[in-house]
Amino acid sequence: MSRLSLISFVLSVACAQFVFATSPQALFALGKEAQELAVYTPQPQYPPEALARHTSGSGAFILRVHVKTGRVVSVQVSQSTGSSLLDAAAMRALAQWQFKPNALTPIGVISPWRHDPFGKEDALLKVPITFALR
Repeated sequence: MSRLSLISFVLSVACAQFVFATSPQALFALGKEAQELAVYTPQPQYPPEALARHTSGSGAFILRVHVKTGRVVSVQVSQSTGSSLLDAAAMRALAQWQFKPNALTPIGVISPWRHDPFGKEDALLKVPITFALR
């Protein structure tokens, strides 16, 4: 999968045992307008086994979103968190994300020279995620 349209979303959740967040730089680069495209963004649950092992890590994930519905079609690891447990938790949550219908720009509009079979129907988004223990 090519990385054409890259939008980062910033999340942060503070809990007694851990923090889930993306970088402040991603928030600055993203801006308010892009954040408003997301209408449902459940946050990953820190896996109990990863907590017990004091596992943390940062990664990036590519979401393929169907533009008409705003639903995530697939999630791929672009950069692993370094833990299969954390990667899986992030992918489970990101697969549930939803965006405003017809709000994202299709791959084919951004890069018409690309030969993506769903280039007119799908958009690609890059989402950075960090799991960090307090």
